[in-house]
Amino acid sequence: MLIEVDEGRCVGCGRGAADCVGSNLRVEAGVARVRGRCILCGHCVAVCPEEAVSIPCLDMADVEPAAPAAETIDAAALLRAIKSRRSVRDYLPRRVGDEALSLVLEAGRYTATAKNAQGCRFIVVQDGLEELKRIVWDGIDGLLELPASEAPRWTGPYRSFARDVRRDPARDFLFRNAPAALFVAAERADDAGLAAQSMELVAASAGLGALYNGYLCRAVEAIPQARAFVGADERPLQVCMLLGYPAVSYARTAPRKPGDFVVR
Repeated sequence: MLIEVDEGRCVGCGRGAADCVGSNLRVEAGVARVRGRCILCGHCVAVCPEEAVSIPCLDMADVEPAAPAAETIDAAALLRAIKSRRSVRDYLPRRVGDEALSLVLEAGRYTATAKNAQGCRFIVVQDGLEELKRIVWDGIDGLLELPASEAPRWTGPYRSFARDVRRDPARDFLFRNAPAALFVAAERADDAGLAAQSMELVAASAGLGALYNGYLCRAVEAIPQARAFVGADERPLQVCMLLGYPAVSYARTAPRKPGDFVVR
């Protein structure tokens, strides 16, 4: 059984049964009973006021009291933080701290996924970043040496990237001078994208800057040695973010086009 109900704690209030998206719980004889239709969303654990429900196959040790309404982030302040974020392309020569990195990864882990799949793999390359650079650029050079009829079409822009980095390693369009790169592998691109957005917000709150880098993501995905090095499995790499402490600060938000909103 995926869900366990402590009958000594359960008071039969019906909250878990009412909130269960899979109709997996029902109250019988004054206690909640499990019917076997669980999707492991954890709502029963979260809604139970008596801590009577557990899901042993999940990380129950990480469950904590939900933040009360008084402690939730002010909506206007959160919007201002979103408006203030910038894509960071220049970083300080400073390692990303373990505590900050842990917070970023936990934000990705706790982000919603379609059908509660929780199927994302989060990959951080920091200590091995120089080796990854070598593997990626060697792989790109090999692809660019192929006859035009055999080279993948996506490699076109990489020709100028490779030329620049050969002339000056500091002009690395793929890795910039970031101390770390974070990849998200997932079957669904929307799962990875949602996780990346959560992680970027937490990264910003920890003083980090990020850059979504589709060029690097495509290169690593296409080069078998790079995929193997980062620990990718059969799931495709959907997102890459460079991470580090920004070497530039911004005094105000950047302008945007007028909003294209439809409200009915």
